Amino acid sequence: MTHLHIADGVLPVWLWLSGLAIAALCAGVASYLHRHDRADRLTLLAALCAVMLAAMSVPIGPLGHLSFAPMVGILLGPGLGFLAAALVNGTLALLGHGGLTVVGLNTCVLGAATMSARPAYMLLRRGLAPGRAGALAAIIALLFSVAALCVVIALANRAGAPGAALDPDHHLPGGVATGRFVLLSSPFWVIAIAAEALVTSSVLSFLARVRPELLP
Repeated sequence: MTHLHIADGVLPVWLWLSGLAIAALCAGVASYLHRHDRADRLTLLAALCAVMLAAMSVPIGPLGHLSFAPMVGILLGPGLGFLAAALVNGTLALLGHGGLTVVGLNTCVLGAATMSARPAYMLLRRGLAPGRAGALAAIIALLFSVAALCVVIALANRAGAPGAALDPDHHLPGGVATGRFVLLSSPFWVIAIAAEALVTSSVLSFLARVRPELLP
């Protein structure tokens, strides 16, 4: 749910160019704001990027794969979390995991989760233990990611992208096709969100016991 497995040449040019521009702008701002970060923060960024790559490269049955985006967002924060999303999606595209032209859109979709995870976690942490706060923050962050994904699909359907619409012959209006896609995908999203919340809760509970300094 956090990655568009779409080949190059399917989406309208204006759509994937807009995604690249937005992703480049956000990544540039994040890089500037974190230019003076300690070396260990950059090491953590590299390590968590490797974890995300491993998770997103291993399919889990017909449901797709985990992303670890909420966990990475909580540990890195919005800025470095978005950079992690950009680096991971760029690497996956070079490996054939989605087209090169959709790297920007994929970064925005995945970045919506990594950027929103820590603010949600910090708010929930005031009254909850790290594990429970992390689980709820993961759910909130992934809902943002799903919303971003639905926006991309709706825009593609509205523009008449042949590979993006559910009805390739365009017998359905874009809004109807998008709504049908959301309806059919919802059960899989619920399962995936629950799995991500469980993973995030487990990792944060473990870190709270052995490496609490890594938690915000």
